[in-house]
Amino acid sequence: MIKYSDHYLLFIEYFNNGKFMSAQTTLDTIWLKEEGDDKDFYGGLIQISVSLYHLTNDNPKGAKRVYDKAKSMLTRYGSVYKDIRLGVLIEKLDLLFDSEMASGHSSIDFLKIVPKIDFLGNS
Repeated sequence: MIKYSDHYLLFIEYFNNGKFMSAQTTLDTIWLKEEGDDKDFYGGLIQISVSLYHLTNDNPKGAKRVYDKAKSMLTRYGSVYKDIRLGVLIEKLDLLFDSEMASGHSSIDFLKIVPKIDFLGNS
């Protein structure tokens, strides 16, 4: 089994509880130190957190712009990476943003419809 850092696991916990800025700040700790191939992986997850923060603060256009950047950063990592089901997460976020853009507003109960990170790893 792979042992993940406490910051990585805390990021997932914050994200799945709708604490998107706390998630972003927590993952920044790893991202700032990363110099290898995982830099965009962490950066993409950070951008998803930021986009959902924008969405929950009635900024759907800004949220979509940040999400599109995140998606382009993450697609090269495949459907599962570091025990996160990225493919499923991106698919669900695409649906969320498609429905959000179609409605033209962000008056939805986010904690019920924002997808959670499906994490396959240990704690």
